[in-house]
Amino acid sequence: MSTSKPKQSRKGNREKLMNAALALQAQDQSGLSGISLRRITKACNLSPPAFYSHFASMEELGLALVNDVGITLRELLKGVRDADTEESVIAASVQAAFGYIRGNESLFILIARERAGSSALIRAAIRTQVKMIVAEMAGDFQERELFSRFNIVEKEAAVAAVVSLGLGLIPDLLDVSRDSPAEGDALLSQFVYQVQFILS
Repeated sequence: MSTSKPKQSRKGNREKLMNAALALQAQDQSGLSGISLRRITKACNLSPPAFYSHFASMEELGLALVNDVGITLRELLKGVRDADTEESVIAASVQAAFGYIRGNESLFILIARERAGSSALIRAAIRTQVKMIVAEMAGDFQERELFSRFNIVEKEAAVAAVVSLGLGLIPDLLDVSRDSPAEGDALLSQFVYQVQFILS
């Protein structure tokens, strides 16, 4: 008897719980700490014991979301760093990262809130993912001899500044893009100029 179906169902329930948490925090304009476990399980027609078969706590669910978004962003950014010129690397990286961000609004509303949220573990997990993105990008630039006017320490500092600027842009970009995608595009164009200035 095959066991693939129960595994798929179990994975599906995990994703349902994570998606329900994202939807509820976006609706309530609150962080994860403002959402009860029962509301999440009710939203996806699961029981509290079903929640605990996937996550030990709401904080663990938040950590899973942060980990997933970090992995996805790092893969997206890695996939565009083989562009031919420094300018094209910048443009492709911004397009990849912010295309993902704009397409996953609830997830990045959560990230923006939890960066200053009540959970020290989630705040630390976000910082860890940011550090990994910075280290990987700077390392790739060093290996490919991009932005060669900087040494590796300077590259890491410059990339850290760019990532920090990008994180700060997320709430405004999502707010503006909701009503006017064109205004959102204008914000991104301005961000590209700022990145070029930092890396010049």
